[in-house]
Amino acid sequence: MEMEAEEEGWAIIEDAVQKAVEFHGHLGPFLVLGVRMGLLAKRELGSSGFEGMEAVAKTGNVPSLSCLLDGIQISTGCTMGNGKISAEPPGLAEAEFSAGEKKVTIRAKGEVVEEIRRWRERYASLEEIARRIQGRSDEELFEAQKR
Repeated sequence: MEMEAEEEGWAIIEDAVQKAVEFHGHLGPFLVLGVRMGLLAKRELGSSGFEGMEAVAKTGNVPSLSCLLDGIQISTGCTMGNGKISAEPPGLAEAEFSAGEKKVTIRAKGEVVEEIRRWRERYASLEEIARRIQGRSDEELFEAQKR
């Protein structure tokens, strides 16, 4: 039963990443981090997303870090159009999520962000590092703090 749940979790991630790629235009590591961040936030908050959930990304509006925004929008339903997501400085791979009275801040680990920024040293393409990140556990990727 545990294996089935794990496989279902990876299928949900893959489906969300594919939708994000269609929306964003290409596969990249910050897009995948945004998808994973949003999915983790929904679990942490006990939310199905869309209704009653909001996100504030600390990415700023400069690519490639701001690509997190598109991943978060797809995985949570918090979109620029419905006013449920906003981007603020200072240029961090971090977002605050809320649903009702529950709040969680999720931050990509520094070593993950650094690995992405230096991807050319270890990977043949952005797609390769994106897929590697997609396959990692939440614990390897993020620090989460509930409030």
